[in-house]
Amino acid sequence: MFTATWPTAPAAPPSTKAFDEKGLVLYCSSFSKTLAPGYRVGWIVPGRFKEKVAQLKALLNVATASPTQLAIAEFLTNGGYDHHLRKIRRVYARQTALVREAVGRYFPAGTRVSRPEGGYILWVELPEGYDAFRLYELALKEGIGIAPGKIFTLGDKYGNCFRLNAAFWSERTEQALETLGGIAEGMVDTSKVGAFKQ
Repeated sequence: MFTATWPTAPAAPPSTKAFDEKGLVLYCSSFSKTLAPGYRVGWIVPGRFKEKVAQLKALLNVATASPTQLAIAEFLTNGGYDHHLRKIRRVYARQTALVREAVGRYFPAGTRVSRPEGGYILWVELPEGYDAFRLYELALKEGIGIAPGKIFTLGDKYGNCFRLNAAFWSERTEQALETLGGIAEGMVDTSKVGAFKQ
């Protein structure tokens, strides 16, 4: 459903299911990211695994929250969901722009930020030599959450990168980014430390 928050269909990347020629991919999604996390309503396109999925559903989840499913079905039928997506795309575009600007103001010179065509997730790349995992640890002590880049790879990559959620903007968000940028500014650039030690 992240693709639903992209402004135009051509810009949204295709799902893995689009490349499935043998019916081996089960396509699952939900309304959690675009509509209501608390509703916990999703769907699956199981293809050849339909019977097995139905069995597992019956075993693991005896009852389904019918009122929320019916409410979402009505919302989809009357066009409310399409209207909601158009609105949220504009909101996310504005909010990601504000977060990007704040990162530019508060983070070390040379910090780079992704410019997504949709959604609300930003990828931040600190200058080489900065440790984003250490930034994550220090930020947690201030009540600020980021996702360090190393958790997105099995290799030894993205040590100076982190993922930043830009779904919400407020004065408190800007203060958190200023604090986070200050922590980053105060961190020791490990590549320069290594140079001094030689």
